[in-house]
Amino acid sequence: MFFGWYVVAGSLMAQLLVVGFFTYSVSLLVGPVRAEFSVSLEQVMYSLTIGTFAGMLVAPIAGAMLDRYPVRWMMCGGVLLFAGGLWSLGQTTSITQFVIIFGVTMALANALSGSMAASTIISRWFTASRGRALGISAIGTSLGGIIIPALMTYWLARSGWRITMENMSLLALFLVLPFIFFTVRGRPSDVGLEPEGGAPAGDAEARVDQVLGLKDILRHQGYWLIGLPLGILFCAYSAVLANLTPYATSLEHSAAQGSSLIMALAIASFAGKLAFGFMADRVPLKIGLWSAMALVTAALLILSALPGYNTILFAVVLMGLATGGMLPVWGSMMAQCFGLLSYGKAMGLMGPLITLSVMPGFTIIGRLYDSSGDYQTAMLVFAGMTIAAALIMIPLRLVTPTRAA
Repeated sequence: MFFGWYVVAGSLMAQLLVVGFFTYSVSLLVGPVRAEFSVSLEQVMYSLTIGTFAGMLVAPIAGAMLDRYPVRWMMCGGVLLFAGGLWSLGQTTSITQFVIIFGVTMALANALSGSMAASTIISRWFTASRGRALGISAIGTSLGGIIIPALMTYWLARSGWRITMENMSLLALFLVLPFIFFTVRGRPSDVGLEPEGGAPAGDAEARVDQVLGLKDILRHQGYWLIGLPLGILFCAYSAVLANLTPYATSLEHSAAQGSSLIMALAIASFAGKLAFGFMADRVPLKIGLWSAMALVTAALLILSALPGYNTILFAVVLMGLATGGMLPVWGSMMAQCFGLLSYGKAMGLMGPLITLSVMPGFTIIGRLYDSSGDYQTAMLVFAGMTIAAALIMIPLRLVTPTRAA
């Protein structure tokens, strides 16, 4: 078997852990942490706001490092930081400590071992099947959305949120870290191989034959016409996802039902990631991203009606399908626009643009809920923002990828 598929497995496992917690499971901590420290929803959401801000500062540096240093060691370091951060969260004695430790450690762990690192190494290992490989790797986030919330729900019920954090730390240290160490290699040349599919498949990618500088990337139309729409999309999606369990309980559904919604979203994303991954190898990438935006908009409009549980479940499935489109399509877009020599740097530099768009979302949804007592207004605001993101992307021009044999 081509060794690149082992790399896909390692990056899948890293995303399962880091993204599975940071994206899918934080909402399970909202209630216990609010009760523990007697604070508002907005105060708890500051942990995500600071994490997003710290990620903005770290991403350009981490992206440049991914182009220069062994990704294997960077990903292992990220998992170590992740484990240490979780253990430290379990020892916090105030909401201030919780917010700072969460924000700093999770941002660093995500930058070093999350989706940016995974898409960087997979784009080096694959060309003709890049979209499919990115889609399969991104399934790790879906598995994380099933496994991590289920584990945390079990541990929360039995032992409380502090022991849950300690258990998650041990899981990262003794299971995920060794798996990544033995499967991940940054480049095919590290093991004497060539990339799958030979030379880069996209004409635009092939034309990038030198390392791009900061000004080259910032002046590229793709930087703005990909980064800004994705930032707005991630703003809406991330803020809603972080509040999915509180949203369900605010409508008098149980915490267990809220957890089930998160798992349903993750399960739906399986099909979405595979479908969008294959699409990224065969059709214009803008169509793929517009499709994801349409699904998110429909889901937000449904949720704004504050419906019954079955209708909420349907909306969550739509959001899960959209999740599948975001990472593989984004990764393929970046390779076409910026090539492989500057892939990590371009991804890292796009981080601040996306972060500045995402960062207000957590505070906005918290403040709108605290002032109105429900999530309806926030859902409508985010739906309008997602439509605006789709319109911004209209001028973007990308080369249609060569169909894989």
